[in-house]
Amino acid sequence: MAETIINQFTEKERLGKQVLDVITVTLTTDAETIGDNKVFAKAIEIPYATSMNGGSGLIKSITILDQTTTGPAMDIVFSSDNTAITDDEGKAVGEDVADLDSALVNMLGVVKIVAGDYTDLADASLGSKSNIDLGIQSESDSKSIYASAINRSGGNYVASATTVLRMKITIQKD
Repeated sequence: MAETIINQFTEKERLGKQVLDVITVTLTTDAETIGDNKVFAKAIEIPYATSMNGGSGLIKSITILDQTTTGPAMDIVFSSDNTAITDDEGKAVGEDVADLDSALVNMLGVVKIVAGDYTDLADASLGSKSNIDLGIQSESDSKSIYASAINRSGGNYVASATTVLRMKITIQKD
C-alpha cells in the first residue's frame, strides 16, 4: 500500500503542481453492428493519464464525439491494466474470457453516458459528462490507464468505420 504523507507539500505547493490534461483516444470499434450490452471498445490505452509511474489523478470530464449521429448510451469502464473484458468487440463482458476476475480486480470505476448527455450537431452527436471526479491510479510501472466501452443504448449500434467514436478525457493529475 502506498504511504500518504499529507504534510509533504504546503497547500499552495499542492495546488501549484496539479495539472489538467485533455487526452483524446479513439474508441476503436469493429465496423459492424454492435448489439446492446456488447463491448464496442476494449482496453483502449489512455497514455500519460498520470504524471508518473504509479501516479494518481481525477477524471474530471469526458466528451464523446459520435460521427454517426447515433449518440449511443454507454458504460465506460476504466482499469489500471490492459486486461480485456472480452476477447473481441461485439461480445458481452466476459463472454469468452476464462478468468474475468483478473480484469475486474484492476477496475477503477465506470462512467455512464446516457442519451440525454448528447447534443445533436446535424452531422455528428457530441456527448459530455462533467463533474465526474473519478479517482484513478496507474500501475507502478506505467503512466497509462485503459478504457472499455459497453453499448447500453437498448438496441444495436452500427459503426460504419473503426474511427467514428472519439473520447476526450480531462484528467487532473496529482
